[in-house]
Amino acid sequence: MKPDWLDTNEYPFESKYLQLDCGKMHYIDEGEGPVIVMVHGTPAWSFIYRNLIKILRPHYRCVAMDMIGFGLSDKPEDFSYKPRAHAANFEKLMEHLQLKNITLVVHDFGAPIGLAYALDHPQNIRNIVMLNTWTWSLSKHNTFSKASKYLVGPLGKFLHSKMNLSTGALVNELFSDAHNLPQPIQDQYVNALGSPEQQVRSLACARELVGVSKWYEELWQKRKSIQDIPTLILWGERDKLVKIEALQKWKRFFHECYVIHFEESGHFLQEENAEELAGYVSNFIKEEQKKREPAF
Repeated sequence: MKPDWLDTNEYPFESKYLQLDCGKMHYIDEGEGPVIVMVHGTPAWSFIYRNLIKILRPHYRCVAMDMIGFGLSDKPEDFSYKPRAHAANFEKLMEHLQLKNITLVVHDFGAPIGLAYALDHPQNIRNIVMLNTWTWSLSKHNTFSKASKYLVGPLGKFLHSKMNLSTGALVNELFSDAHNLPQPIQDQYVNALGSPEQQVRSLACARELVGVSKWYEELWQKRKSIQDIPTLILWGERDKLVKIEALQKWKRFFHECYVIHFEESGHFLQEENAEELAGYVSNFIKEEQKKREPAF
C-alpha cells in the first residue's frame, strides 16, 4: 500500500521490498539492459533519482533502494541507523539481486554506503559515477562537524521529535541551491522521513557524518581495490556542503577519471540537471563498453 502523500505521477514505479531482520527495505527495479545501481544520500531517498530512471530505463536496468528509515522503507525503533548498518543492508540487496557488471551511482552520504560494497566486491563493479560526495573522515571538516554536533545534541533532538521544525528546515536548507525546487517536491522528501519521532532515528546518519570517522578511515584504507575502475564525476560547483577540495581528492585518486563541472548547480544535481546527467551517464557507459570490445 503506497502512502497517501506519495505523488505517483512523479514517482511512477513498481515498489519492491526485501525483508531484512530489521524490517522491509523498499527498492525499485526498472527497465532492462546494463545494470545501473543508484544510492541516495540524506535526507533523500530513491525519489531523487526518479527523473534519471525515467530517462534511462528504456535502455538500462535501474535499481535504487531506500535505506531503512527513508522513503518507503520501514522505520523500526531498534535499528542502529548508522552508516555501517546501512552498508550491510545494501550488500544484502546486492546479494539478493545477484547483480554483476554494475555501474554504481553514488551521491552524498550514499557514497560510503555504496563504495563499502564496491571495495569488498570490485569484481562486480564495471563503472562508478559520483556526484558531490566523500568517503573519508570528516572530523576536521568544520561544516560537517557543526551540523553533526547540532543534530546529535539535545536541541536538535527536541526540534525533531517535539516541534517538527528541523526536518523541513533541513530539507529546505540543503535543497536551497537547487533552483526553483517546487514546494510539492520538497514535501516528498519531508513526508518520506515519517513522523517527528521517526525522523530522529532516520536522521541518525546525518548525526553520524563525523561520529563514524573510524569506519570512514577503514573504507579509505581499502580504497586501492577500486582505484582502476573507470569513474565519471559529475560535480555541482555551488555545493554549500561538499566543497571543491573533495573533488580534487577524487581526481587525484582514480586512475581513469572523467569530470563534468556544473558551474551554476549545487549539491542536488539530480533535481537541477536530470536530463543532462542521464545523457552523460549513458554516454559514459557506452564508451566504456566500446573500450572492452575486442578489436578486429
